[in-house]
Amino acid sequence: MQLLQQFSNLVLSAFKDLYTWQRKNCKGPEFVLHDGPPYANGTPHMGHCINKILKDTVLRSKIIQGTKVHYRPGWDCHGLPIEMKAVASNLQKLTPLEIRSSARNFAKNTIAIQRDAFQSWGVVADWANPYLTFEKGYVKNQSEKFVELYEKGLVFREVKPVYWSPSSMTALAEAELEYNSQHSSTEVILRLKLATCPFYRDKEGIYALIWTTTPWTLPCNQAICFNPGLSYSIVKVGDKPEALIVASNLIKDVSKILNAELKVLSSFPGEALQGATYYHPFNREVLPFLPSDHATDTKGTGLVHTAPAHGHDDFLVALDHKLFTSSLVDENGCYTSSVGAKLAGLFVLTEGTKVVLDILKEDILHAGNYIHSYPYDWRTKQPIIIRASKQWFIDTNQIKHKAIEVLEQVQGLPKFNNEMCKTMLTTQILKRPYWCISRQRSWGVPIPVFYDARSDEPIINREILQRLFSLMDKYGMDYWWELSVSDLLPEDIESKCNVPRDQIRKGEDIFDIWLDSGLSWSNVLEGDQVADMYLEGVDQFTGWFQSSLMTSVALRNKSPYKSVYVHGFVVDQNGLKMSKSLGNVVDPVDILEGRNGMKTYGIDALRWWVVCHANSDAITHVSDNILQTSADEVQKIRSVLRFALGSLFDYEENVMHASHLLVIDKYMLHLLHNLHNKVFQAYNSYDYNRLSQYLINFVTNPVSALYYVAIKDRLYCDEQYSPSRQAAQFVLYRLAQTVAKCIAPITPHLTEELYLHFPQQVQDSFFHLHLNPETWDDPKIARLMENTILVIKKDLHRIVGANTLNRNVSIRLPEVPYQQLKGVAEDMNKELADILQVARVEIVGDAIPEFDLQISDTALFMCDRCRKHSAKCENDLCDRCNVICNTLKTEQIRS
Repeated sequence: MQLLQQFSNLVLSAFKDLYTWQRKNCKGPEFVLHDGPPYANGTPHMGHCINKILKDTVLRSKIIQGTKVHYRPGWDCHGLPIEMKAVASNLQKLTPLEIRSSARNFAKNTIAIQRDAFQSWGVVADWANPYLTFEKGYVKNQSEKFVELYEKGLVFREVKPVYWSPSSMTALAEAELEYNSQHSSTEVILRLKLATCPFYRDKEGIYALIWTTTPWTLPCNQAICFNPGLSYSIVKVGDKPEALIVASNLIKDVSKILNAELKVLSSFPGEALQGATYYHPFNREVLPFLPSDHATDTKGTGLVHTAPAHGHDDFLVALDHKLFTSSLVDENGCYTSSVGAKLAGLFVLTEGTKVVLDILKEDILHAGNYIHSYPYDWRTKQPIIIRASKQWFIDTNQIKHKAIEVLEQVQGLPKFNNEMCKTMLTTQILKRPYWCISRQRSWGVPIPVFYDARSDEPIINREILQRLFSLMDKYGMDYWWELSVSDLLPEDIESKCNVPRDQIRKGEDIFDIWLDSGLSWSNVLEGDQVADMYLEGVDQFTGWFQSSLMTSVALRNKSPYKSVYVHGFVVDQNGLKMSKSLGNVVDPVDILEGRNGMKTYGIDALRWWVVCHANSDAITHVSDNILQTSADEVQKIRSVLRFALGSLFDYEENVMHASHLLVIDKYMLHLLHNLHNKVFQAYNSYDYNRLSQYLINFVTNPVSALYYVAIKDRLYCDEQYSPSRQAAQFVLYRLAQTVAKCIAPITPHLTEELYLHFPQQVQDSFFHLHLNPETWDDPKIARLMENTILVIKKDLHRIVGANTLNRNVSIRLPEVPYQQLKGVAEDMNKELADILQVARVEIVGDAIPEFDLQISDTALFMCDRCRKHSAKCENDLCDRCNVICNTLKTEQIRS
């Protein structure tokens, strides 16, 4: 146990120093992998495993080829997830300073836990210099970039509808939502009476039919949208006198929902509704019909209830037609007093909806449950609403087309993901009209803006910013909450801004954490540098990939990355996403240490699973069966390397002449050459799913089943320093080095452990060797082996079976392969006997089209020493073993 711990410490020591070492010693062009910051909000999970181990494999594959890498690990330290966990156990209402102190301590502790885990997985990084989004330098840089965006006219403050979480009382980004496919909303078909209709004059009146799954927004209605390109019809329900307007193509659907026949009176083009008006369902105000493409005839009635404060399409209609947008719902998701006493204070998704339905019951033709996918707050697991509020936004419309343009030069990885990556990012960018970058919480970076209390206009400039930075240096990261407005502002603020000091108020918003992390490139990348790679999960198309791209394009007109590597997320063996509530979470520690009923697989099997089996699909399964397959594959490689290592205890480099190499030796060197090229081509093209196939096939077939069998006699029974034994050791040494180099980026622990046992160890770490592949390519030997010798071996086994050791083989070869073999083999008969594993071989050349085999039983006996059928007498030694044994006896007597 003490010896194992000693080796473990040596391996970890080699890992610890590798990043610094390669920065000084690798001379190739620098490769920059910019780390997407994980949240500092919990213990490491399988998603962390895939992400960090894949990144480490990329980096180590570069280092071992002599390329210098740049990789600063980072952590996302702000945001609601951390704040909620930090204050979860405290039932009393905390002040902002108390929340910030608790959240900061929680984040620091979590970072330490995650960092230790990542390092134990072997991840090489600039651990002494991580970037943390709550550190002073990072916060200053972020604030400066915000001011720069403001000066460029790319940042503005306005009332717009945003995703709002009543349970968290803050705006949310798209990436902070999760969708509940079984959410139940109340669907309503409601009639709204027209005030004027250019083409209908019936005294009983005419109504517009609308369908909505958010009846709580009806008090906020400001228009009905129609599509000028659709056909609409005037219908009646049975004998009822009132007429109803519905899209012609939806009459059957509406009839089915209402369970009533709709009689068509007439049809007309949608453009005829231009100029029509109707009465608001609550206050009887006369409101307009407005044209819009988002009114379709795929679902509903073809007429869309429009509440600009509570819908993105609705808001765009309001902008086009200059409708006033204001929310009648507060930050708690409750109606304000503006909607009247019956609704004031009611939560819109529950009691508020019930009261709305009761008030409008005379005009509701249908109400029922509607099961559909609905956005939830990803942390509180409660439904969100769309709600207009005054927020800070980045105007993505100004930069989206440039962002899409620069994406053309970005490569999606693995290669088969290239078009998918670009399509996903382009789609996300195009559908995003603006980016809300403000949040209403305490734990985050304060937006460094003051406001004129009289006009609500922002006060922001670089002089104020520098004043804030000096206060940050003096008072710490909570200065914004600790100091008053007078303390925060420069002395001459009144004269410079023409605002009385007592009329200036401090902003209370913090930055969206996606802006925190989205600007990380400006903190980590040097100068005008662009990262060679971003590597994250598929979920980051709506998150970090996008926020990084948009901020980089906005501030420097180019992408922050040259390539985007996308991996999937982890599910259990049944395809279910892991969650604590389901009890199907697989903890990396369980895999490493065999806890909670799992076998002990260890770090090598875990890393092998990640790189070879868990990175090519959008969904990655983890189970005992898959992990066991990985463990078995690692064990096969380990066994092959252990055999090679055990045969090198007395190997001396540079004492063997190349002419001593036998045919099988040259063939194995040729295969090693090809293996190295294929494996590192896969590494360099990030085609990792091929690595297991290449390596396992190699160690199983040409190495274990062919080469090791063929050389055992030379290794164990030849004289210690015979040329043939040294030739086998020469190949084994290169085999161990080459296979170790091929697996080193995936299983560095195993590789360093192997290297620590190398008798020929010359460096502190295997990664310090910088092994250059030797030119062992020999197509002629390969053709001779694969087209002739291995074909003979296969035919021999077909005729005789597996046990061939007691057989003599006479081989007639066509003249060409015979001459080829004669030209490379010093003793053709002996070499073929070892390869074919027979007692004796006789080989002749002849003018025949194909080889011919003659097989017979040998008259010789098995040698007690070498176990070959080469002894003349039973229970005796063969001539070679007799000579070697007598020599050893003589040497022992002399000594």
